Amino acid sequence: MRANLISKSLSLAGLLIKEQVKEPLALFWIVVSPGVVFYLLSYSRGLIYSASSDYLSSTSWFYAYVASSVALFGFAFYIVGRRESGFVRSFIYTFRSKFIFMLGQFIACSFMSLVYCAVFYAITHIVFGPVSLVEFCIVLVRFYVCFVLFSTFALLLTLIPISFQNASTLFSVVSFAMLVVGVAGMNSSLPLMTVVSFFNPLWWANRIMMEGVGQLRFLVAVIVILYVAVFLISVRRLLVTPVWSRY
Repeated sequence: MRANLISKSLSLAGLLIKEQVKEPLALFWIVVSPGVVFYLLSYSRGLIYSASSDYLSSTSWFYAYVASSVALFGFAFYIVGRRESGFVRSFIYTFRSKFIFMLGQFIACSFMSLVYCAVFYAITHIVFGPVSLVEFCIVLVRFYVCFVLFSTFALLLTLIPISFQNASTLFSVVSFAMLVVGVAGMNSSLPLMTVVSFFNPLWWANRIMMEGVGQLRFLVAVIVILYVAVFLISVRRLLVTPVWSRY
């Protein structure tokens, strides 16, 4: 039974990935734009990088923000949009079908998030010297943990009874608020900002990118446990109203 659920979820994930790849221009912009922003900000600040520069300390906030954007707008936002579609409302109404739908969506977004991470690494590491396979694998692992962290938070937002149009506004506000609080906390020594930053997922993601998974084992374990719990709750509480009453 479990193997069948995973198999169907993987098949659905493949279809969802193909759907995103069918728009190459949009995909190209989503993948390349974070790297472009990195270089623009570096140029505006007069920063010069070399092989001796610390790559992760210079890019950790960018990776954290990319992970949050994929989780909010690539995972949660699509869940809100798809649950309003006629197909989803007609056929995805049992726990089993909801589980396959949610797991397939998560697998597809996980794959795309790693693609975004890999491309961002390739684009931004040019000025830091030769690419290191070991470093690249470390970045991928840390980035994916950040993605799971933001996916947990994003799934909680999908439990709010909002429409697809309102979800876009809400997720944009949340993303902007996390970014503002993160920047303010980074440039401030006030105790209040330290407390506020503690509740900012972007701040935790930055720590994960900087310090690594090994030094934050307890935090990573908490993230995984929370994600599994929130995922199961979101599957059961998925706000889908069938077109025809089947209950």
